[in-house]
Amino acid sequence: MGYNLEKINAISDGDQDFIEAVVVAFIEEIPGDLVTFEQEVKSGNYEGVYQVSHKIKPNLELLGMQESFDINLKILNWSKARTNIEDIVTAFDDVQIRINNNIEELKKEFNLG
Repeated sequence: MGYNLEKINAISDGDQDFIEAVVVAFIEEIPGDLVTFEQEVKSGNYEGVYQVSHKIKPNLELLGMQESFDINLKILNWSKARTNIEDIVTAFDDVQIRINNNIEELKKEFNLG
């Protein structure tokens, strides 16, 4: 499992409706963000990469997706420094796969078809 719901459980005081609402929002929003992220990466647009990377960062942290968070943080730093586009491409491919796998796992755990 590539996520850990301890943090969201702690801030929600175990409110399952709140937790599910956050998970549903993540599942609905992140795929679109990943499409934009991929377009920015492919075009080598450091500013665009930075913006999308920064946007998804809190969600990865909240849902305990530590490996994805760490990879995304590298992308964030590289894009801010406007360097390592080849590394960004490789790292993005990795983080995209991880996030998509997490989405599938979350759908199963929360019975979201």
